Amino acid sequence: MVAVLLAGGPGAGKSTVASVLRDRGLCSVDLDYGFARHEDASGNPVAFPGEPDLAWLETHHWQWIDQRLTNLLTRYRSRNVLLCGTAYNMFDYLDRFALVILLRLDGSTMDARVRDPLRGNVFGKVGASAIWCHGWRERVETALAGAHAVDARQPLEQVVGEVLEYCAGAGFPISVE
Repeated sequence: MVAVLLAGGPGAGKSTVASVLRDRGLCSVDLDYGFARHEDASGNPVAFPGEPDLAWLETHHWQWIDQRLTNLLTRYRSRNVLLCGTAYNMFDYLDRFALVILLRLDGSTMDARVRDPLRGNVFGKVGASAIWCHGWRERVETALAGAHAVDARQPLEQVVGEVLEYCAGAGFPISVE
């Protein structure tokens, strides 16, 4: 069985898709919770400041934690799982995924979503993180240009449906938990 990565810039809907699929009883994990952390240039965990400036954001990165990601992949080795998230070091891990799906969206949609007061994530709302989000979205979308792209501006059910259809069509239907 395989792991599929659902990636995209901030506000693209990765966490939301993960939640919808879990609610449907499907194998889906939001990598933002328990599998990543902010680190300094030496790889030491650091707390996210209340008002990060660009200098901090450029020298401290959201990183997947290798051992936790490895353990997660081992846990799901007998089922097809959708792992949802992005991290600064994600490009080092792409070979662990049988398929990569990119949630693509424009800057104005991203701005509206990351600033939504109902969004549970402060990233994009505080300090210079909103500015940083634009560069990160462009980097992710450029680096994953060869991935199957889903228009994340569509209604949620359409996005979820397209993600599931693409996984199934590629031979990797997401397993039931």
